[in-house]
Amino acid sequence: MSYIAAIETSVPAYSHTQDEFATFYSNSTKDEDVKRKIKIIAAKTGINKRYSVLQDYSLSPQAFEFYSKDVSLLPEPGLTKRMQVFKEEAIQLSLKAVAKISGFEKIKNNITHLITVTCTGLFAPGLDIQLVHELQLSPSIHRSSINFMGCNAAILALKQADEICRSNGNAKVLIVCTELCSIHFQKDYSDDYIVSNQLFGDGCAAVLVTAGPMEITSGALIKINEFHSLLLHKGYNDMAWQLSETGFRMNLTTYVSDLINGNIKKMLEDVHVQADTIDFWAVHPGGKKIIDGFCDALELDKTKLAASYDVLREYGNMSSPTVLFVLKQVLENNKQVQKGESIFTAAFGPGLSIETVKLVYA
Repeated sequence: MSYIAAIETSVPAYSHTQDEFATFYSNSTKDEDVKRKIKIIAAKTGINKRYSVLQDYSLSPQAFEFYSKDVSLLPEPGLTKRMQVFKEEAIQLSLKAVAKISGFEKIKNNITHLITVTCTGLFAPGLDIQLVHELQLSPSIHRSSINFMGCNAAILALKQADEICRSNGNAKVLIVCTELCSIHFQKDYSDDYIVSNQLFGDGCAAVLVTAGPMEITSGALIKINEFHSLLLHKGYNDMAWQLSETGFRMNLTTYVSDLINGNIKKMLEDVHVQADTIDFWAVHPGGKKIIDGFCDALELDKTKLAASYDVLREYGNMSSPTVLFVLKQVLENNKQVQKGESIFTAAFGPGLSIETVKLVYA
């Protein structure tokens, strides 16, 4: 068996309101129609604020530290500069999340595996080796990294941790999902980019998965039960993530929510999961339209996805750690639970891919 023993999260120091992000973005163009469109879409995202390792988004151009000190943002920062920021900041954000795990110093010598997850920065030696060094983990620890797999990569990491625990009765797996989405802001005014530039923020989640039961803060035991995956090849080009000279570029079309929500009901039926038998939901808030459509597709009252709406409002979409922020809130809100009650967790990524995991209170 495998159990989720702890989930902790962290965000950078700089918090920017959605209005501040929209102003930063709209000021970079002189096209009044684009300015208006940016403001309208920003107001419809369901996001109040997002966090960033960059302070620039709420500063005047003269005070910019990362972007050119010009309202036009030209010339744009190159890939090298963005990766330098990632290398410096990702480790600090990761350590901040791991440090919150209760009793970590006492158990760290017993951690057998480390899985790092990111799609917003790459370097070698990587974040995994940085963490082993900074946390003083065993130099013989088993390491692996899930890179460039997008918003549902946390569930893929849980799946890998589950397989490790089922084959090793002494396993304790530390998963660290760290994304600095905000360092990849692009000066692009296509309709799809106007949407994606309004969604993403920075964050980290650290999860401890164990082969034996360990009590989390609430005193409940969370057993990992089963995983399911679905690739929607029709959405191959609707969610994509590419490297460019000016950083990573997101392709996120308005059809993504239709593709996800048009298939989620059949996916659950195919794996014999009935929505009305699920007690709690932890769904990745890829965007407000995705959460709204998910509720409609499965005929769920929106209160069932309250945690998803809350995380979207307070943090935006942080890519891979986002669903873990949601799951953490669900667990914290469940003060009184019964053995056997279930949590259905789902996240969505490039491909277009849907990853799900069913958790059970043991």
